[in-house]
Amino acid sequence: MAITATDYQWINDYSDLAEAYCVVLVRGVTVQEFLRGMQAKPQGNLSGYTELEQRTRDVWEQHSGNEYLIGATTVPGDQGEWVLGLEINGYLGTLPHLVAPLSSGTRLVAHFCNVNAHDRFLWYEDGTLRTFFEPLFPIDRDGSTPDELVELMAEVGFDLRADEEEVADSLTTEAAFALAARLTGAHLTPELLGQATFTAGLVPWSATKA
Repeated sequence: MAITATDYQWINDYSDLAEAYCVVLVRGVTVQEFLRGMQAKPQGNLSGYTELEQRTRDVWEQHSGNEYLIGATTVPGDQGEWVLGLEINGYLGTLPHLVAPLSSGTRLVAHFCNVNAHDRFLWYEDGTLRTFFEPLFPIDRDGSTPDELVELMAEVGFDLRADEEEVADSLTTEAAFALAARLTGAHLTPELLGQATFTAGLVPWSATKA
C-alpha cells in the first residue's frame, strides 16, 4: 500500500510536533557522522519521542535559543539504513550549508514547519538540491529538477491547483511526511518514534550561519 498524507494524520496527536518540527532523513551515514555534519555536540541517549520532547523544552529554557537540540537515530528504509534527525521547534535540517555536504554521495530529504506556518521541503542528491518548495504552496518549486516530483506529490496528497485557499485547506504537513517516506522508504510511525533511541546533540547558534 502506497503511503499518502492520510497515513500521517497521527501527527496531530502530538501537539508540539504538529506545531513546529524539522525532519531530516539521510541514507548511508552513521548517527555520529550525521551529528558531526550538523555541528552538534553529542549529549547522550534519549529513550523515545517523549524524552526528546522534554529534553528540547529543557534546552530551550536553559539556553533561550542560543543552542538547539536535535535527536538522531537509525531507521530502516530503501537501500539500507537511514539516519533520522528530528527537531521539535527546530529548523537546522533546512540549512543548506549543513545538509548539502551531508548529501554528498547519497540522498537527503528534509522538511520543516514552524508556528507561523512557514514551511520547506528539500530533496538533495549528491550535494545538489533537486527540488525545493513550500508545502503550503506546492505549485511554486525550485531546484535543478523542480518538476520531477509532481506526479508523486499529487499521489501523496498535495493539492497542485492554483487556488491558494483550496491548497491551504489540504493536509500539507501530512503530505510532506508522506512524500519524504516515498522518497526514502523510511515510514515514520508513533510506534517507531516511541521505541527509538535518539542520540541527542546540541548545536550552537553560530552553526546556523553559513
